[in-house]
Amino acid sequence: MSRLPRRRHLSSSTSTSTASLSELASLLAAGRFHRAVDHAKPLLLSSNPPAANVPDLYQALAATPVATADTQDDTRARPRSFLCDAASALVVASARLCQPDGALRLLSLLASAADGACAGAVRAPLPSLSSCNLLLESLVSVGRHADARSAFGLLVAAGARPDTFAWNKAVQACVAAGDLDEAVGMLRRMGRDEGAPAPDAFSYNVIIAGLWRAGKGGDALEVFDEMAERGVMPNQITYNTMIDGHIKGGDLEAGFRLRDQMLHDRLKPNVVTYNVLLSGLCRAGRMDEAGALLDEMASHRMVPDGFTYSILFDGLTRTGDSRTMLSLFGESLKKGVTIGAYTCSILLNGLCKDGRVTKAEQVLDMLVHTGLVPTRVIYNTLINGYCQIHDLKGAFSIFERMKSSHVSPDHITYNALINGLCKADMITKAEDLVIEMEKSRVDPGVETFNTLIDAYGRAGQLEKCLIVLSDMQEKGVKSNVVSFGAVVNAFCKNGKIPEAVAILNDMIHKDVLPNAQVYNSIIDAYIESGATDQAFLLAEEMKSHGVSPSIVTYNLLLKGLCKNSQIDEAEELIYNLTNHGLRPDVVSYNTIISACCNKGDTDRALELHQEMHKYGIKPTLRTYHALLSALASAGRIHDMENVYQQMLQKNVDPSQSIYGIMFETYVRCGNESKVESLKKEMSDKGIIIDGTEKTNSEFDRIAASPI
Repeated sequence: MSRLPRRRHLSSSTSTSTASLSELASLLAAGRFHRAVDHAKPLLLSSNPPAANVPDLYQALAATPVATADTQDDTRARPRSFLCDAASALVVASARLCQPDGALRLLSLLASAADGACAGAVRAPLPSLSSCNLLLESLVSVGRHADARSAFGLLVAAGARPDTFAWNKAVQACVAAGDLDEAVGMLRRMGRDEGAPAPDAFSYNVIIAGLWRAGKGGDALEVFDEMAERGVMPNQITYNTMIDGHIKGGDLEAGFRLRDQMLHDRLKPNVVTYNVLLSGLCRAGRMDEAGALLDEMASHRMVPDGFTYSILFDGLTRTGDSRTMLSLFGESLKKGVTIGAYTCSILLNGLCKDGRVTKAEQVLDMLVHTGLVPTRVIYNTLINGYCQIHDLKGAFSIFERMKSSHVSPDHITYNALINGLCKADMITKAEDLVIEMEKSRVDPGVETFNTLIDAYGRAGQLEKCLIVLSDMQEKGVKSNVVSFGAVVNAFCKNGKIPEAVAILNDMIHKDVLPNAQVYNSIIDAYIESGATDQAFLLAEEMKSHGVSPSIVTYNLLLKGLCKNSQIDEAEELIYNLTNHGLRPDVVSYNTIISACCNKGDTDRALELHQEMHKYGIKPTLRTYHALLSALASAGRIHDMENVYQQMLQKNVDPSQSIYGIMFETYVRCGNESKVESLKKEMSDKGIIIDGTEKTNSEFDRIAASPI
């Protein structure tokens, strides 16, 4: 036999007694393999590190009397089955202990000994294929993909013929390591190279999934089509993977075509199939079709699982349909579906976003009654929900419940509460909560400080805004663009433009790049103060710092020009927007239309109104209010009525002030029938104009006047 390289003998420190070794050898010789594996585990664990003990233990077993019985004169006749079983047991024990290093070393030594055996020598037997498969699976499961590929290579080099399972593990290791080309190459060698087994559905499934994850949908489709050419039948996993790939790629129709092909191949879609299709429909907002698909599941007597409801709740959250959400929740309880913490958090989030926070808490209580243990995410969802509807009492009630349940609040919990307090102008209580936060060993982050800065700014406490910036620096929290932006905005709102500009410059000095929103705060302040030229200079400066003006920036500049009655310049600015990669929006047009109306140029205002239709920009109430008011003042009743009809055709409901303009105009004109018609329309809509009695008496006076 070609000998393994000599290893040190087992030392007394390994606590491996001769008796234990003899017992292990006896178990192997008796063919009691599974008992031998169990006996080998403590022997492996007794050395430090265990990996070093595997080859030593193998050498010790090979030298036991059981292994050498009746073969003292001819070592070449040593029982190969015993040595194979010994190596296999040690490999299996190592794999099951999730300590594969020793097994890898043994495999490497045995493969090297076999490779170096002289002609006529007995080659050291390798561990059994099943034990090597377990080793490969262990390596892949713990993410040691390079070692799995290396072990597979050792087997092939030593002349072993790995089966489909081993090849699949090697393919899986290649995919997990991102080496898709090698994985596809191995797949195409299977069943074609000498000794290579044919691929099965698992072989293809692993590669198809990897290609989709890598964004190579076309290659995945090519590999999928290859299955039919090679006579490998796709299974449910194959179809589900392909459907999922198409759905995530946004091709719902392709996903449903594959579902139909699946049925044609006499494969029954399972819950996973339906969940994937439902997720696609929900992301696309096609909730009616999702409902129909859910009915289809029921027709096949397929019970949705918790993940099904998670998908549906998420889709309904996007559409704001909390009523259907609650209906589905009730249905899930009737069907005995277990609603776990993840699904519960999605349901509660949907209800909270629709403002139904009290109902969300009731739902949680129902689920707790069924055995659900609320998580931090669940508590945070409710706390944030209550804060969003300005119910701080409800928010702090959940906060106390959370702590009494021994669920530690985190920065998300505290930030939601601090934000709620700040929005309610309860800044002192917010400061106290920050102190409690720190006592609870939850470090305030940049979001926490930004919330305080914003609150101080709105309260006009500018000095405290600067103190918070200083505190952030002392505590090692780096101020970001939001931090500085909030301070800049606070100073601008309080008319402190030079100070805001100084903060902007300090921001740039500290390598925090301002965004368009920060510049817009100062530009708006300049416009409001009448310093339009300064606003334009700052807009040019922002470009020099690599910040592109946004449509908001240009709308502010438009406002400045219009305030100065520079209508021609304002129009020129609008038409030059395309040179900056922008298009005017409804604010742009409303600004200039209002300016034209104020100047008395109603014809130009109407032309701009038509331009809005041309460019697909939908007018708003402000647009129509400006036009109707100007036309009414100019006595252009027919044009006013035309614009009013256009407004109705665009499904823009008249406001109370617009009805007031129309009503007063008809009164002044003495058109009693139009007044009565308008009064009826207003009554039907439940609208009452302030000073109606005064307007009616004015109508009587005008009607009686001879002028």
